[in-house]
Amino acid sequence: MALVPLDAALTPDDLALLRRLGDAAANEGVELWLVGGPVRDALLGRPVLDLDLTSEAPAAELGPRLAERVGGTCGARSAFGTVKLRLGGRTLDLATARAEVYPYPASLPVIVAQANMADDLARRDFGINAMAASLDPRRFGELLDTQGGVADLEDGVVRVLHRASFRDDPTRVFRAARYVSRLGFRMDGATRRQFRSNLRYMDAVSAARVRREIERLLTEQDASRAVLMAVRLGVLPAVESGLAAPEVRAALKRADARGLRGLALLGALTWPLPAERADAFRERIGVTKRQAQVMRAVVRLRESEQRLSEAQRPSRVSRVVGVAPREAVEAASAAAASTAARRNLARYLDVSRRRSPLDGHDLLALGVPPGPAVGGMLTTLRNAVLDGVVRARTQAERFVQERLAAQK
Repeated sequence: MALVPLDAALTPDDLALLRRLGDAAANEGVELWLVGGPVRDALLGRPVLDLDLTSEAPAAELGPRLAERVGGTCGARSAFGTVKLRLGGRTLDLATARAEVYPYPASLPVIVAQANMADDLARRDFGINAMAASLDPRRFGELLDTQGGVADLEDGVVRVLHRASFRDDPTRVFRAARYVSRLGFRMDGATRRQFRSNLRYMDAVSAARVRREIERLLTEQDASRAVLMAVRLGVLPAVESGLAAPEVRAALKRADARGLRGLALLGALTWPLPAERADAFRERIGVTKRQAQVMRAVVRLRESEQRLSEAQRPSRVSRVVGVAPREAVEAASAAAASTAARRNLARYLDVSRRRSPLDGHDLLALGVPPGPAVGGMLTTLRNAVLDGVVRARTQAERFVQERLAAQK
């Protein structure tokens, strides 16, 4: 029987924790399994980050007993019968092996019944995620592969397990795009055909679920590549049609060179969209307040691209940027079509963290009149700092004194 190389893939602490949990489960007369992504990554020689556990025993009953035996706590049961085990600094999901159905496209699944491990693996999305490793102390690490997952790993294939998979849960198209990008795999022919024919069901997915999937793309290790793959495969254009434009791919390729992730990458994705399409995109995915701020600022900066191209000094760029979030400026500096705009924004970002040597109290002590004059001098001084005219405190004091003398 094949073994999953858990000793090599897990940290010593995680390996010890899984052995303790496997022992505790065996003492309860239950077999515990590590399932899904952790098994896939261990077989690929990739670091294992999340630990997902499954047992044929009800998780709500087994979880508290395991937590008691290994000195942790067990959280409340979710709607799908999953509980969270909190053990030291680790949080693990413990699920009950189950069979389930989806009553209509894009619905949440309805659990039909508890099931055995083979049935639980068969309900999963892709072959590469439908494997389990036993944590039983008598056969620790023994592989259970009923769906051909190892063969898919060897062939570099993302293969969907059943014809209705993308219809049942359209967010699986996001997952397929992530795996193709992250692992350098390809979809087999049948999966690609089902993938394309079921993109239309994306309209039925709630804004919150779509946003979560986009956020997962944005935080991939190679996030810009993952987002670009989701555009090329038609996933993101199925969410917002404007993302099918060639300008989007061009902007993402430029962003890839800068290694953007997270909010800055969301800004780069938004950059080529006309204002009305950007508004529709924000509404469709139900963005957070911060995400909305970045996306709106990116649209404003894109509309000012010509001014940014002409603003060679950082102080001039600052006037155009205004109070835009830094992530929006990072997006613009990477995604803008104009080479000059990208260069000017990049230079601005390099110097924008410079702090003025003087504050308002210092200016008053130097003789700046109270009131609006202080704010005006702070802005003038800030511009001088951005442009490298002023660097040290003595330079700043002399700069202010010269301005005051010129006003007399």
